[in-house]
Formats: sequence, structure tokens, C-alpha cells
Amino acid sequence: MKTNSIRFFPILLFSMVLFVQATEIYPEWFLFPGRYPKIITGYTYNGMTADSDAANMYLAYRECIVVGTLEILEDETTNDLLKNSNYFYYFSADSVESIRKALKPADRFDVNMFTHDQIFAYSLNETVDLNAPRIDSNTLPEPAWKDKIFFEDNFYYYGVGMYTAIGRENDAWKTAEEQAVFTILTALAVNVYKIQITEKDAGFGSSASTFDQISFIKLKFLLKNITILERFPDRKNKLFYALVRIPKNSIISPMLP
Repeated sequence: MKTNSIRFFPILLFSMVLFVQATEIYPEWFLFPGRYPKIITGYTYNGMTADSDAANMYLAYRECIVVGTLEILEDETTNDLLKNSNYFYYFSADSVESIRKALKPADRFDVNMFTHDQIFAYSLNETVDLNAPRIDSNTLPEPAWKDKIFFEDNFYYYGVGMYTAIGRENDAWKTAEEQAVFTILTALAVNVYKIQITEKDAGFGSSASTFDQISFIKLKFLLKNITILERFPDRKNKLFYALVRIPKNSIISPMLP
């Protein structure tokens, strides 16, 4: 079985022109994707066509293995934990082309008139009559979840990702979404770190080693059913936010109890 890996390299283009010319009007399906569960979002991104991106992310978010390293530095004075993470997604690549061919365009919008970046809405195997309203992002209230970072309820973990809006907008949205997933994984790993910091081998390819206040933890997660619930463009502070949800029973790792 072939596998694809996704490594995200944020591209920072510090150009106010790119930001100023970016759209402020978004379709509802983009800002509130949780309301449109049959829609698959695809970005023109890093040289990739929108339908290829949509197929890749559909498969990755349905089921993937995340392998990475988490570095934790504990501040003795404040007891704060400083975290640095590096992750790769791996998922089956066998079905990418068949998924791409099955995608039906449902809507699209232009993100930037100079960069020609676009974002598409697709449906899978069926034609969707998508007549979603357009929303002026300047009228959006600040969502209650924006500053929560990580939280949970009885059935789900939630993560908030954030990235600068100064630069290529599609790159920024993609990075914010990935940061939201990483927020969940990092929070779970830190909780384990607090409980069993000196454990040398957790099995299933995971291990933790401690040197004074610095720990390097090798992590391996199996993730399923990742859902992007909302996106929020904070135009005032030039930041993009994404809210992601993962069912608790869809995260498997030897690090977790």
C-alpha cells in the first residue's frame, strides 16, 4: 500500500499588498464547514490543484498516522511548559486519484486577485445544489472558542489553530488548520508527560527520555474522523483561526491511557 506524507512548510510573504487585496467576503460553507458535512474543501496550494488538495485532505482527515517529536522544556520558576513539535501525516495514497475523479465542484471563490488563489467546495459522488450565502467577515462576532486553544467534552477533543494572515491566504488557512490538529496532539502528549515523565518505553514505537527539565517524546498517533468545524478571519489583528474536532475514540496511541 502506498502512503503519502504531508509536511507543511508555511510560506511567509510579508507583503501588505497580498493582505489588502485578499477577500473579505466568504461563503458560509467555508466559515462554518461544520454546517455542511457533505462538502470537501480544496485549496490551490503550494503548486497543487484544488481537487488534488481536496482528495488528499479528505483521505488524511478520514484516517491517518501522525508521527513526530515533541520537545518539552519545563521552567522551574514558573512551572510553565514550553513546547516545540514537529509532525508528519501519513495516509493511504492508493485512493487519491479515484477520490479526485469522483469530486463534483459545488462552489468556489477567488481569494486574491493578484495571486489567483482560489478555494473550492466539492461533493463526493453526487451533485450538490450549493446556494450558500456570502458573509462579510467584518460583520462576524469573535467566536467564543477563539482563545480556548484546547478543550474537550464527553465525546470530543477540540483544538484551535492560528496563523498570520500577512502573506498567501491559502497557505495561512492550511497552516491554521494543521496547527489546530497539532494543538490536540500536543495537549494530550503534555498530559502524559506530566504523569509519567521518567518512563523510558511506552511501547508501540513511543518513548520518552528526560534530561533535567527537557524531555523529547517520540509520538505516534492513529487519527480518524478529523473535522474542521469553523474558520475565523480576524482582520483587525491579521490572524486566521481554525477550530478542529476529533472524536475521543478516534485517537489511538500507546501514550494514551
